[in-house]
Amino acid sequence: MRDDIIQILSAELGMPGEELTQDVHLRGVAGMDSMKVLSIILKVEKRFGIEIPDDATFRLETVGQFTELVESLAAPLQKAS
Repeated sequence: MRDDIIQILSAELGMPGEELTQDVHLRGVAGMDSMKVLSIILKVEKRFGIEIPDDATFRLETVGQFTELVESLAAPLQKAS
């Protein structure tokens, strides 16, 4: 799952996935803006069949926090499958 998230981030941000380590601050990535955030969230939601709460997106700072949030939201769905 983390690889899929990194792949989405990498494609949207135009940077190699290996540079997107868990401690990278998303707001500090060159080219990151509100449109990129929205696009990333929509792609992740579609890929994993989840809905990311709006308030959660404002609290997220790092790639690691983002991947942990997605994993926690997707986990109940994976157990039900």
